[in-house]
Amino acid sequence: MADPIKQQEAENIAATVAREARKPFAIKDDADALMVAIPDGWKLESTENQLPSPLRKKASVLLADSDSFVSYMRRHGSLASATIWCEADYQKGLVAYTGIINDHGEEVDGQQWRDHIAKLTPAKSVEWQRWTNKDRQRFSQAEFACWIEDNMGDIATADGFPSGTAMLTMATNLEIAQDSTIKSAIRLQSGGVRMEYVEDSNAETVKSMEVFSRFAIGVPVFWGGSAYMVEARLKYQLKGGKVDFWYELNRPDKVLEDAAKTLTSTIKGETGIPLFHGKPGV
Repeated sequence: MADPIKQQEAENIAATVAREARKPFAIKDDADALMVAIPDGWKLESTENQLPSPLRKKASVLLADSDSFVSYMRRHGSLASATIWCEADYQKGLVAYTGIINDHGEEVDGQQWRDHIAKLTPAKSVEWQRWTNKDRQRFSQAEFACWIEDNMGDIATADGFPSGTAMLTMATNLEIAQDSTIKSAIRLQSGGVRMEYVEDSNAETVKSMEVFSRFAIGVPVFWGGSAYMVEARLKYQLKGGKVDFWYELNRPDKVLEDAAKTLTSTIKGETGIPLFHGKPGV
């Protein structure tokens, strides 16, 4: 470690030379740290770009998918100097990875520049974005019928949940009943709701339809990833004889967390590079 007194003396010399000299001087202290005295109005310019190749690797790249991120880290990184950082806020839907090729090593003198960076923000699937963007948003009867029909392929068939066909049947009935007036809503033992309504054109004829209280979707969280089953609670509210529908996804943040942990495990396993959770500070 350099002597503080000698360090101060070297800095005083550099300041004097910078003030008085007409050309730059290079001065080294006891720690072999190079200091250059520059007169006022002068500037330093690197000649590195005139060399056949750079003195060291540095880059900042943004990868489009996890396979590319893994390949890049394996191509340039090493166990001695590379690290991967995962930053996540599942309630806000944030999952991002930063790979530092030339990070500080474990040794005391293993310092590096930390300026060769690879970043990955895994893209959410179209299906995941579609369902989460409409979560808790109200639909009219006709709007909800169209929504179910357009996205019926995402509805999962599982024990205790209606099939896509059953949901489509419900959506069709809703569409037929969109100009009708709701008379009553009876909760069934199965968990569904049976609504009785009359058509405005024939107020004497009472009809009924069954509305499910919950359903499930099976969609991938990340683009190209495996599908996850997410439960959705179906809600409704009567307004002046009409009904508004909406659905509430059950803890989508926990589904995102599970998908992110799986992706993180894959990245860590396929690269072998130390992985940390948090912000890398670069």
